[in-house]
Amino acid sequence: MAESVITVSIITIACVICATMLVSAVYPAVNRATSSMVSTNQLLTERIQTGCEIIAEANNSSYAYIWVKNTGSRAIPQIDKSDLFFGELNNFRRIPFDSACTAASSPCWNYRIENDNNDNDKWDVGETINITINNGEELTPGEYYIHIVLYNGISDEDRFSI
Repeated sequence: MAESVITVSIITIACVICATMLVSAVYPAVNRATSSMVSTNQLLTERIQTGCEIIAEANNSSYAYIWVKNTGSRAIPQIDKSDLFFGELNNFRRIPFDSACTAASSPCWNYRIENDNNDNDKWDVGETINITINNGEELTPGEYYIHIVLYNGISDEDRFSI
């Protein structure tokens, strides 16, 4: 009788150890998968709530001016992390952001919020930014292309004539 109690005890302890090892191996993988799904869901929600639309273009001999409206349902942060492509149709290039954007730093672009409704210096829903592009050369008559890609991949593009 004592031998069977010892045998059952040893088997029970072995089962508890195996169950603990199994949980220790599986739990981190399940936790990582859950964390990854939550992170992906947050990114997708952010992309769904973000939107922009190029609404107007203008120019003078040296600069192009582009107005872009926040058409999403959330403020757009990190405007300076956006990619901006500009140039003549079929001959455009990426223009880097430069908050000063002087002739010495051209080509470059910067922006200002045209109608900062609540004076918080953020590109909120319904507000428009005015992008100034210094292409580094005189803008000649022709067809031009503008493409803006926000920090999270949402984009808009347009063609216009000078």
